[in-house]
Amino acid sequence: MKPIIIVHGGAGKAYSHKTERKKGVKEAARKGYGILKNEGNAINAAVEAVKIMEDNPVFNAGLGSALGIDGEAEMDASVMTDDYIFGGVTCIKDVKNPILVAQKVMEETEHILLAGDGAVKFARKMGFKEFNPITEGRKKQLKKRSASSLYKNIDKIIEIYGGGTVGAVAIDKNGKLAAATSTGGLMYHLPGRVGDTPLIGAGTYASPYGAASATGYGEMIARFMVTKEIVECMKSEGFQHCAENFLEKIEERGCGCGVIAIRKDGVPLILKNTPVMIGAIGAFNNIKVFE
Repeated sequence: MKPIIIVHGGAGKAYSHKTERKKGVKEAARKGYGILKNEGNAINAAVEAVKIMEDNPVFNAGLGSALGIDGEAEMDASVMTDDYIFGGVTCIKDVKNPILVAQKVMEETEHILLAGDGAVKFARKMGFKEFNPITEGRKKQLKKRSASSLYKNIDKIIEIYGGGTVGAVAIDKNGKLAAATSTGGLMYHLPGRVGDTPLIGAGTYASPYGAASATGYGEMIARFMVTKEIVECMKSEGFQHCAENFLEKIEERGCGCGVIAIRKDGVPLILKNTPVMIGAIGAFNNIKVFE
């Protein structure tokens, strides 16, 4: 199997810092693809790619995460492999890389999801030091607008502040598949809000048929179990048509999203029903940015 990695840096109506985002997804794909070329496995490649984007403040994940109405950064992340092994964290605070904590949940516990203070305590036990992911830019955004005037208008919030959720899917030389996704959530979210990212089959999913990571309007992605449906499409020969039809149908129901996926035979899938979704693909010794 020829190794492939696909990364995304969020889907939406428009992007700020477009040049920086393109550089960011390209670097993430390059790092992840480097692991695959050196015979590393799919999960480590996907996690490394997501980590690179978590460390880049132009994305809404890790450093630079969106802030809730209380001014806190509550982050979500998850990972999954094609043998149905899953690990996630939700509403985690004060860590640099939630995706690494999610991987530890998958590898070191019998659980699939840790939340809030429990997730933070677990991170400390695993050796992750305290880190403040809140940037001055995010603080200024929070002060700039009245949360009460925008909170109920999700489309307006997304239009003004964009998405930026990051994710990666990979297949290694042994044909093993993995997906990883990380986000700071929705700007002005209520404390304790959980979106699609840490939920199996919503923001992240993998099975022997494929692996997928989604980005966009989290509440709607969760309602329609977007990544699970996309991977289910991969069971058929007409999977591209199946996936396209599915995204069209959920767009009619108000679900704006983008999805990256890889099928078990190494065929990549990049779909969106939003104006933009920035990302990059690493394959055949080449890194290519898309939007």
